[in-house]
Amino acid sequence: MVDKKLVENIAKSKVEEELGEELIPLRAQLQQMQSTLSQLQSQQQQQASQMMSPSSSSAMSSSGQANGTQQVNQLLQQMQQFRTQAQQQQQQSFQQLQQTIQQVTQMLGTVAQTIQSFSVLAQMTQQIDQSQQQLQQVSMQQSLFQQQAQAMQQQQTAMQNQLSQSNTTPMQ
Repeated sequence: MVDKKLVENIAKSKVEEELGEELIPLRAQLQQMQSTLSQLQSQQQQQASQMMSPSSSSAMSSSGQANGTQQVNQLLQQMQQFRTQAQQQQQQSFQQLQQTIQQVTQMLGTVAQTIQSFSVLAQMTQQIDQSQQQLQQVSMQQSLFQQQAQAMQQQQTAMQNQLSQSNTTPMQ
């Protein structure tokens, strides 16, 4: 008999394994975004320190700002892509989870049918045993009747013998 907990554990580990494999690309993209964000923060700090310095030129400041804006836009685009991929991944994972639940449900249904079959077979075996006992009792009663019939036949024969002896013997 298949244990329900065992089936659930197998399904759970299968889902966790599939989710782990699907999350690897998302983790890599998240690390890339974190790296870009760190670079932006570093550049902002550099720009802030350059603005404080009186020797900085306005040309350097404007090119730095343009570069920073471009990186911010890239980061926003990466975040949007990451969000889209995460949603798609979530939807795929949910569908796989539903499929796994359906498979487990079917397996449990099969287990239930098997258990029901075992139960029916056990009942049939019990009925066969009862029938055999009844047949043995009938057989024993038949033997008993035969023994009684033989005994009665022997008594009848003995009585007939006595009658025939008494008829053949002359009276004095």
